[in-house]
Amino acid sequence: MIARLGSAPRRRVALGLLGLLVPVSFAAGGCGKKAGPSGPPAELTGLAVVPATAEVIVGADIAKLSDAPVIDRGFSQLLTHEPVLSERWQHFKDDCKVDLGKQVKRMMLALGPHAGPEPGTGPVLMVAVGALPEADLKDCVTKLVGSGGGQLTGKAVLGRTLYLAKDGNRTMFFAYSRPDTVVLSADEAFITEALGSGKKAADNPELTAWRKLVNENSPLWAVGRTDARIRDGLVQLTQGKISGGPVAYAASADLADGVKLQLDAVMSQPEHAKSLESYVKSELALMTAAAQLKSLGSVVGKLSVSVDGAVVQFRVSLTVDDLNQLLSALDADNTPAQNRALPQGAGSGTK
Repeated sequence: MIARLGSAPRRRVALGLLGLLVPVSFAAGGCGKKAGPSGPPAELTGLAVVPATAEVIVGADIAKLSDAPVIDRGFSQLLTHEPVLSERWQHFKDDCKVDLGKQVKRMMLALGPHAGPEPGTGPVLMVAVGALPEADLKDCVTKLVGSGGGQLTGKAVLGRTLYLAKDGNRTMFFAYSRPDTVVLSADEAFITEALGSGKKAADNPELTAWRKLVNENSPLWAVGRTDARIRDGLVQLTQGKISGGPVAYAASADLADGVKLQLDAVMSQPEHAKSLESYVKSELALMTAAAQLKSLGSVVGKLSVSVDGAVVQFRVSLTVDDLNQLLSALDADNTPAQNRALPQGAGSGTK
């Protein structure tokens, strides 16, 4: 079932996480109005790039994730079922000749505030830190958009070059905030805000409070404000059995040896936290009983729920054997048996 991943699969995992920074970003499209933060340009990286207006932040340590068989398998399945994405990924590898698995160390995503009265999500910002020279990325993007009749242009913004890649009706902006840090977004206003000297994520008291709930040295972590549609939808879904949905969340994951997940649901008040805990525990008992039909009762039973003030804490730690059992049950109807298992012994931490 599980054989240790060699260097090639590890690189494929890292490439899977990071190689899409160019092709996937083109799918976002759109650009906003120009923002005009003032102040001299400064070298920025990591959280210092993320604007204080961000609603959600996701951080990934690519080196720590490169041994994760779950991600390797998930990315392979994604390319299998998404031919357009697979084609773009292949073009990226063939045209750019960039080893992102070795050259990019960390990645961060930030979701900005949604504008307008209708429900929706805001602009996305990507921050990649590593050794990806500006000239190499510029040449790479030029080849990618040029093959489809698009073009790459650049202009001076806050002492830096802000590049604009156009491919049909898709657009992507990118710039270097430091020689080892590239910032990308389909929204000009959001990326300009990120490159400026205005307030950043560390200046946002809510983001700071939520970040204290996670270990930012984890391979993967996320904090953010809960979308009102999800928050209100949970109350409706439970038929009023919970008083209110979470106002924010903080999550982290370690996928090196099985899966260790931590999710904190931040409620508006302790009473709401108790209400959610009570509801989840009652539903969990029913789920565990139902899971016995597929011999998954012991796996579901590993999920724990507790309360600390106004925070509901969800914890689960699954071994590789647990994951294989779960994947086998989920894929039984549409995946060949030989493809269901994760490689044996992965996640040892050795290279």
